[in-house]
Amino acid sequence: MKAVGIIVEYNPFHNGHRHHAEQARIASGADLVIAVMSGQFLQRGEPAFTDKWKRTQMALDAGIDLVIELPYVYATAQAADFAKGGIALLDAIGCDSFCFGSEQGTIDPFLNSLQLLTEQSDNYQQLIHDAIQTGISYPKALNNSYLTLTGKQPNFANLTQPNNILGFHYLEAAQNLGSSMKPLTIQRIGANYHDSIETGLPIASATGIREAFLREIRLMNYPLICLNLQLPY
Repeated sequence: MKAVGIIVEYNPFHNGHRHHAEQARIASGADLVIAVMSGQFLQRGEPAFTDKWKRTQMALDAGIDLVIELPYVYATAQAADFAKGGIALLDAIGCDSFCFGSEQGTIDPFLNSLQLLTEQSDNYQQLIHDAIQTGISYPKALNNSYLTLTGKQPNFANLTQPNNILGFHYLEAAQNLGSSMKPLTIQRIGANYHDSIETGLPIASATGIREAFLREIRLMNYPLICLNLQLPY
């Protein structure tokens, strides 16, 4: 049986995540969809909106076949290490492919960017070093150096977008691991990563859902300690 892997947080699970899983199965032609999911804590050490068991049940109810927990050391790490942990697990379990949502929507720009930065690794690092010497932040130095190499050409991935950045790190991790998994991406639809729920789109962002929920709780003057969210502590 063929399996496609996805790497997720589901904080919380929403219609966009359902769309991702469904389209990953279609795009890969896989029999199984396997999700590597963060546990009780997420990137930057933030506790999950609700516990990993509820989020796993949401995923299974939506048609995902198997959920594997991403260990804490990777789940709370920066993007490159988060991707490394997820890709390593999907490769170890024998997935034929992995699929991520992106603002880019097509895989070729990611492959082009990965090839360019691999071939121009020394030059890229020198550009980053020189940029940092001007006093700008490391993330800004990375972006400026990347744009210098790519010249903003459309055949390269736009690495200013959050899902594109994570997608690039998935490909980078797979290459470093020597994985034979085929990379796939689908177009992110609905609300953008940081959009509020007030946009009225049928697919909201997880950020918007969390903000709307907490805003309602505050308006009702309920202290968060009274919520039965079973957050892990």
